[in-house]
Amino acid sequence: MESFVKCIETIYLPVASPKASAEWYEKHLKLKTAAPVEADATQAQLALGSGQSIFLIQSKDLVNANFAEIGGEEQCSLTLEVTDFHRLYDELQKAGATITAIEDNQECGENFYLYDLDGNKIDIWSGWPAVPESN
Repeated sequence: MESFVKCIETIYLPVASPKASAEWYEKHLKLKTAAPVEADATQAQLALGSGQSIFLIQSKDLVNANFAEIGGEEQCSLTLEVTDFHRLYDELQKAGATITAIEDNQECGENFYLYDLDGNKIDIWSGWPAVPESN
């Protein structure tokens, strides 16, 4: 039977201040808001080039979307494939963003983790490596 699910349209992340978080995402990941965000806004929508979006939702309690897997390791709920992986890493490092070292996952590509203002852990992924052509 064919799946009813077509795609993931929207991701929701808990934040303390949607305006401050939207500005952070604009600065560090060059994402744009779908509409202006007022200082007292309870949510902000970031538009992705694919037509999908990330909603930054003001949470009642100071929480983030991270969770611990069964072995205790912190996991994230969002992976973003980026276009210029190493340039983004360098820019984030220069800007003082909280990031981890780059991991080389061989046939799965490279990644690192980025933490936003609220501690939401985001997997930044290089995409699938090019497969060398066989002769």
